[in-house]
Amino acid sequence: MKIIIEHLMSASRKIIRECPLQLVFCLSLILPGQTTAAIRIPFRYVQNFIVLDLKLEHVLPLKMIFDTGAEHHLLFDKKHTDLISNAYLREVRVMGSDLQQEIPALLTTSLDLGLTDRQHRNAQFVVLLEQIGSVSEMLGEQIDGILSASIFADNVFEINYKHHYIQIYEGLPSPKKLLGFGRCSLQIYKNKPFVNSNLTIARGTDPVALNLLIDTGAGISVLLYKSTQSTLSLPDSLIPGKLGSGLGGLLNGFLARTEKLDFCNTSFDKVITSFQEINTEYSERESRFKQGLIGNQVLEKYTLMLDYMHSTLYWKQSTPDRTIRTDRSGMTLVAGGYEFNQFTVAHILPGSPADRMGITTGDRILSVNRWPAGWLNLRQIQRRLSRTGDQKVRLRISHEGHKKTLVLSLKDVI
Repeated sequence: MKIIIEHLMSASRKIIRECPLQLVFCLSLILPGQTTAAIRIPFRYVQNFIVLDLKLEHVLPLKMIFDTGAEHHLLFDKKHTDLISNAYLREVRVMGSDLQQEIPALLTTSLDLGLTDRQHRNAQFVVLLEQIGSVSEMLGEQIDGILSASIFADNVFEINYKHHYIQIYEGLPSPKKLLGFGRCSLQIYKNKPFVNSNLTIARGTDPVALNLLIDTGAGISVLLYKSTQSTLSLPDSLIPGKLGSGLGGLLNGFLARTEKLDFCNTSFDKVITSFQEINTEYSERESRFKQGLIGNQVLEKYTLMLDYMHSTLYWKQSTPDRTIRTDRSGMTLVAGGYEFNQFTVAHILPGSPADRMGITTGDRILSVNRWPAGWLNLRQIQRRLSRTGDQKVRLRISHEGHKKTLVLSLKDVI
């Protein structure tokens, strides 16, 4: 024991001599029982999306959505890469989120991407030749692109929704770190994680086995694909609506509440589920492996660890609250203007409170509960429109060139 202690003290003195300014960090490297060194990357959680603030080639700031559902890293505009000499390799085409529209793009060389001040990785980007503004409009701030989670495919990485960080591990996390985590198998297909799931459409019906993508690039709860080859039965009560924003614009589909979702030995009841019809050869081929996705409105209830190399998902419930907060007005709003503080109605759900009050697509929101809309951001407005209980919201709108004041009585629209 004395020899061991003397050895540790000798090693400690050596470390103190070599890095006196980083004593605490250096000593932590030799203490027994420590977890493997990890890198922590903070994120902002905006409109149910994980947004990272990064730097391209050390100087160009980027705001990117962290997306486990993306095969490639994507930039929506070439304004950044045009500033870099010899940045492009060749032209390519990418498939839009509707699985129908192909979009022209350029593939870059390997570029330096700063994840933190000290952590950099090389990444190739697909750069769209046609500008995509709908993602920024849906989030209410400038978004420059999508960072595929495949950049961490050689590491175990943790997504902590509660404390807003991604942690990258060099090696496996310690058994102590994994205490309280459940575990299940993943299938990794095209750099994307899939999990076996069961969905019960309605009470009294048999659950349907589905292979669903764990998709942090989706700001919804669950989306299912309905193809001509699918045997999936749709719920009796469907509402036509906008499923969200993707490459190519807002996605059309149908919405309904389904009875129960089971995956990884955990479950959700009465989940608002989106149904997207797909009918192209490419989408039919993809649907044989991927029948839908689980998005952030469900995933945010957990802390997740993904291990692509061992095809494993670790999960731990981070909140006892299973309530998924959703809009109760029936309006889909987008943000425009230089500072994204001009708010326009992009879609109205039939029969919703907004529909009954005569609000239509194209109307502008001027104030909310007497607060000028320009003083608010999109997230603040949508929080007011998703309050639970017996709530009323006073809106001032511009409708066909005329200003009107309305009072919406919020209610569950699905």
